[in-house]
Amino acid sequence: MLIPLSWGVFIFFMHSIPGYDLVYNDPWRLLSFDKLAHMALFAVFVVTLIVAFRKQVTFRTLRTSTRLWSVGIALVYGSSLEFFQGQYFMMRTTDPLDMAANAIGAVIGLLAFRIIYGPRHFSR
Repeated sequence: MLIPLSWGVFIFFMHSIPGYDLVYNDPWRLLSFDKLAHMALFAVFVVTLIVAFRKQVTFRTLRTSTRLWSVGIALVYGSSLEFFQGQYFMMRTTDPLDMAANAIGAVIGLLAFRIIYGPRHFSR
């Protein structure tokens, strides 16, 4: 559980960078590096959560419903971070496109897990 927890903290720090340290000049916002970074962060987050939940033995539900829990946690975490970003972080705003990028990244993480570990591990 240390790896996904550490990755979640890393995502938090990336979301808390003050807005004046970021560059916003891309007319293709949905296809910008920022959105790709959000997708990548949450794809890795979901893959690490699935692996960690499968390896833990304390909570049976996490072990048997890893994909559902992993994507659900990523969606709630990504949406919460975006909301808090607009409320509490300096010169940052809540961006619905970032929320969408986080969600797309979570789904990409699910697909990446299937590609990396194969269909046999995906179906459990």
